[in-house]
Amino acid sequence: MSKRFILLCPSPTYLPLFLASFYMFLTIQADNNGLILDLIHRDSPESPLHNPSLTPFQRAKNAVQRSFDRALTLDSSGVLPNGGEYLMRISYGTPPEETLAVVDTGSVLSWVQCSPCINCYKEKFRPFSPKKSSTFRVVPCSSDTCRIYYANNNTCGANSIKPSLPCPYGIVYNDRSYTRGVLAFDTISLGDSNKSRSFQRFGFGCGYENVGTTFPYLGSGLVGLGYGEFSLISQLYPTFSGKFSYCLGLSFDSAKPGKISFGNDQSITYSKGVVSTPFFTELGSPYYMIDLQGISVANTTLKFPNYLSSMLQVQGNIIIDSGTTITFLPLDLYVGLRSAVGGAMGNKTVPDPFSNFELCYASVNETKVPAVTFHFQGADLKLEPVNLFYRTSNTSVCLAFLPSNSVAILGNVAQMNVKVGYDLVKKSISFMPKDCSHK
Repeated sequence: MSKRFILLCPSPTYLPLFLASFYMFLTIQADNNGLILDLIHRDSPESPLHNPSLTPFQRAKNAVQRSFDRALTLDSSGVLPNGGEYLMRISYGTPPEETLAVVDTGSVLSWVQCSPCINCYKEKFRPFSPKKSSTFRVVPCSSDTCRIYYANNNTCGANSIKPSLPCPYGIVYNDRSYTRGVLAFDTISLGDSNKSRSFQRFGFGCGYENVGTTFPYLGSGLVGLGYGEFSLISQLYPTFSGKFSYCLGLSFDSAKPGKISFGNDQSITYSKGVVSTPFFTELGSPYYMIDLQGISVANTTLKFPNYLSSMLQVQGNIIIDSGTTITFLPLDLYVGLRSAVGGAMGNKTVPDPFSNFELCYASVNETKVPAVTFHFQGADLKLEPVNLFYRTSNTSVCLAFLPSNSVAILGNVAQMNVKVGYDLVKKSISFMPKDCSHK
């Protein structure tokens, strides 16, 4: 599989290399306590992306379109954060300046808009002001941090002949949007002011140029939780041991979007009903890939196409992604799932008003919904009706799956009401059924 993102610097290396070099450039206060934060749905009134003029079904249509865009991007030479679907509170600096940023398991480097902006997009929050922070430090070109960011090739972009200058960063997205600025360290605080925790010398991108059609659909930036040494979870390794989890609420209830946890989550470590599967990574790619062996629909078993698995250079064959709404499957597997679910339902179908989905009903009788189970390597994940269907209008509820000619993605509808745990040390992902809507 080809690399799916373009950096103006080389890609990050594997996490184990990072852990070996971690203490050369990063100092973060450590303890063994976990941290649980509220997630904020991008369409919630609390979100800077909330548009009160949109109907619920216009928001649903927009979410599906973002899924199309992201699916195209994950199989291309670029990366498109695409607005994501969930945000979290993060503050930069001393004193802290709060922002809401998109949570993205498909990106590594966290970045925020910084002032004075050369060219920035409008947002609800003011850009972060480094001059007001007593703990802000620019990363110099001569530093180990800059060297590691540039994949140990001992260069610093255009500034390689002037090692005292700031270490630049730049990310070009698939739609030609880009963010550019400097790498920096500062104190960050996670959570709101009433229950936040602070971490010193966090490395991030301070963006002075953030240009393109993508960014107005972001919050104040992005929190990278992908696989790589500069991701938030990797940098906070001494505190949280490379572990995080999230529990996504139902898509139609943006007021209760769920939680994100950092550190050892006892509920997912020791509870009954937890299943785990290994994740796989490709050098330079931030994506978590797992091995989908097949899908059961009632008594029908559908296998993941062997021809597609053999084309991939890593063992995993489906990306698990927090920023994609709909699940994308290889065409053969999708057709089999659609036929098996449709045959079991037996209801009269209706058209999708937006012409995105092929199997839609006026309503869903849950007693007729067949048992659907995704069989991952070593883990079976049963999908409930809320994971299978997505309301697209007052008169249509559609099967929340779409065909893909290449990349497969496990979207966030399929992950709702499931606590999903990531362990970067064991390289495993765990699933546990749970009502995620409770505060």
